Amino acid sequence: MSKDKDTPKEIDEFRISKDKLPAFKKILVTDDGKDISNKALNYAVYLSNSTGAELFILRILPDVEKLGNISFEGSHEISQIDDQDFHRKIKGDVIEAMEDKIKKCKVAGCKNNVSYKFLTGNVVDGIADEINNNNYDLVIMLSLHMDSWFKSLFSDVHKIVRHIKKPVLIIQ
Repeated sequence: MSKDKDTPKEIDEFRISKDKLPAFKKILVTDDGKDISNKALNYAVYLSNSTGAELFILRILPDVEKLGNISFEGSHEISQIDDQDFHRKIKGDVIEAMEDKIKKCKVAGCKNNVSYKFLTGNVVDGIADEINNNNYDLVIMLSLHMDSWFKSLFSDVHKIVRHIKKPVLIIQ
C-alpha cells in the first residue's frame, strides 16, 4: 500500500517501513533484588548488545526502614572549575548487591553502559512514573503470574502496563 494524501494518519502509523522501525537507545529493566529478576536482566543484556542501547536497572524500595545497613554521605566543595561541586557516597548491602549485579552483566558480555536507580514508595506507581517521566525506548519486566489469566489480570505488571505508553517485553 502506497502512502496516499487521503490515507488517515492512524493507518499511516501502522505502515511497515524503514522509518517506522524502532531504535533502542535506553532500555529499562525492573529488578526486585531476588535472583529470579536476573532472568529479565539476561534478556536486557542481550537486547542491549544487539541494539547498542544503554541499560537502566530500576529497583523500587517500598520499605526503606527494612533496608538495614545503609549510609548516605554528602559534601559540597567550591572549585575553580565549577561553583558547585557535590560529592556523594552511598554505602550499604543493597547498593553493593546492585553493583555486583552490574559486574556480572559485564562478565556475561554486556558491552554498553549499565546504570541503576533506586526509588522508594509504591512499586506500581514508582515504576510507572519512572517510565512516563523518562525517555526509555523499551521496558523489560518479569512476571510470575502469567500462568493464569486471573492472576495476571491483578498482577503488578498488568497494572504498570495499563499506565504507560512504551513497548514492554514481559518475561515469564
